[in-house]
Amino acid sequence: MKNNYIKLLSVLVLCAWALLSGCTSVNTFPSVARPGDTVSLMIGGSEKANKNSVSATFTDATGRSWDLKAQGLVRSVFNLRTDGRANGAHYSPYLDSYISWVFGHEPLQTVLVTDLPSAAAPGQGYLTISLNAGDNSSGVGSPFNVQLEIIPGSGVAEQFLNKRSSGNVPADFSRLETAPNAKVTFGTGTTFIGAASLVIDFDETVVNPNDLNIYVPESTVRGSVASTGSFGKTQRMAYWHQDGTKLYIDIIAPQGINPRYLQFFVLHPSGLTGSPAFSILSAQVYGIDGNAIAVTPTLSYAP
Repeated sequence: MKNNYIKLLSVLVLCAWALLSGCTSVNTFPSVARPGDTVSLMIGGSEKANKNSVSATFTDATGRSWDLKAQGLVRSVFNLRTDGRANGAHYSPYLDSYISWVFGHEPLQTVLVTDLPSAAAPGQGYLTISLNAGDNSSGVGSPFNVQLEIIPGSGVAEQFLNKRSSGNVPADFSRLETAPNAKVTFGTGTTFIGAASLVIDFDETVVNPNDLNIYVPESTVRGSVASTGSFGKTQRMAYWHQDGTKLYIDIIAPQGINPRYLQFFVLHPSGLTGSPAFSILSAQVYGIDGNAIAVTPTLSYAP
């Protein structure tokens, strides 16, 4: 995205130290707005939360409330990830880098962007947010309130215009939102995985095989004490291909990887005519000694 997104993404500065676990805002960004303006806020760290699942209401200084989703004012819910070279991504306290994996997902920050009701009264108001997802790693329960002061005036919905050769065009938030996907996980056991080989079936009459892609999250978690485990323990390499009817995924973890930190996603475009019917046809999982181990991958689908 273009430079205009800096106005939105700079919200992370407010809670950059907690990005790994996915923090929850105390105030919106900006913290003062006019009726009708656009605000953004960090609502936790959730892989499952999205624009359809999140609940959001605004209550103004007079006590009047609006269901922002019902009003069509919620613009987007999407996830951000830190720079792979960021100091905090590698050298934060152990709990900060580990906690998100306890909830089943990589470190990420969930952001909500919404327009405000045009009839909101001036004064101190607040948004009430519920993620409606069980994987929020922020440690804040739902629902929770986020403060926002409304000032007199007539605001406008921010378009986050981008400069293109064809002129200025508004941001397309759908490009930031999660694509439909099937998630494959390897459980939370303690036997380290050295390699895995899977075959995944899909309905090629519903999804074009050439549109499928694989995303493998990276983990930078080491032991709770530096001497008890290095970053090398989460190294993994993944290779995959499709033959038009099946996906073949091979994973190698040279020093072994805790099953909790090994997962991958099969992505496909939106707007399919039906379900791609992903399923695991076969799976072999091996320990670091090369022998087969009793780990059964599972697949869940999020259309």
